[in-house]
Amino acid sequence: MKLDSDTVEIEVPPDLEGLSRTLRVADVIRRRDLDFVSKPGELVESEFETGSLSAAGRKAFALMLRKAGPEAGEDSKTFTITKKELRGTHKGNERIQPVMDELLRVIVRIRTTSKKGKPAIMSQSLLSSCVEEISEDGMSVVEYQFSESFKRVIQRSDYYARVNLGVMLALQSRYSLTLYDLGCLIINRQNRVVKMNVDELRRRLGVPDGSFKNFAEFRRDVLAKSKAEIDQLADFIVEWEEARGSGRGRPVEAVKLTFSPKDPVEQEETAKELDRPKVGRRARRDGSAEEIAAIPAAAPVAALPSSKPFPTGSLHFCPDQRLLTIVADFGGGWDKDLIAGAYREKMGDRLQNLTGVPLYRSWEGFCKAFVGSRGRP
Repeated sequence: MKLDSDTVEIEVPPDLEGLSRTLRVADVIRRRDLDFVSKPGELVESEFETGSLSAAGRKAFALMLRKAGPEAGEDSKTFTITKKELRGTHKGNERIQPVMDELLRVIVRIRTTSKKGKPAIMSQSLLSSCVEEISEDGMSVVEYQFSESFKRVIQRSDYYARVNLGVMLALQSRYSLTLYDLGCLIINRQNRVVKMNVDELRRRLGVPDGSFKNFAEFRRDVLAKSKAEIDQLADFIVEWEEARGSGRGRPVEAVKLTFSPKDPVEQEETAKELDRPKVGRRARRDGSAEEIAAIPAAAPVAALPSSKPFPTGSLHFCPDQRLLTIVADFGGGWDKDLIAGAYREKMGDRLQNLTGVPLYRSWEGFCKAFVGSRGRP
């Protein structure tokens, strides 16, 4: 059994022969004291029936799962984790009780098998009980038990996501965390592509009913923002393609997600970013932060752009996701390179000095005007 492609074969002790693959990996993580958690693939691929876990809830459950280790599937087992372990870098304990209530309340739908061995859907909570000590000292703990249904799932789970705790704790959005888990599940597979219809993807990510009804909003506020976080902090990147229908307005009907491992140089840059303070991370991700160390002493700061100018080549190879999101949202379905060519022609030399927010505003305004004058293709 391997943890990943770089891990040597590990002999499974005789007392672990009865454990599922997911729990065996959890045992390896514990014995080697690795900063990972073994999540059952069934949980990663689950959908939310009622409600949706917050980012804090997702992180807390992963920490509790790691703490339980290979015993997570044992019957009537009560586990203990300190509040200090749960809260991480947060100083106070006031968030712990609401998060525990959330884990007791939320219902997830997990693909499993019935007692007859047939495919089935299990609706369940994740925890069956939780006891939080009132004491505020550094050794106060939370006692918890996994639900009976979840224990049955993890006892049978033979595929898993090996989640990096450092990356998980650094991600801020609930949607980024869910998409990251999915990437961890399939990144070591030969086929790293997942295709879902839009409704299924919304359920998989836990998007509440009524939120981001317009796909342009869903793309901008869920997919694009999650991609930006994952690309910056994970050891892989995520891309997506949209499949449109043939009806009026050609609505997006399905999304194909592709996860690709970073090369060694990119992984080294990612590791450096994880070691940096969280302060300024969003600015570095958006390209609005200046690399002070790279500024020559005599160079005037005002002359240094906060981001790159509009690309000169095809937008199909553009690394600036925000430019692509704008043309997808406001380009009316026209070919992005066609609009880009018209934009370059209109702007001329002015485009060389246009960067950052002014560039994005200008590009959005032109896309709207382009569609307003030509209609939809």
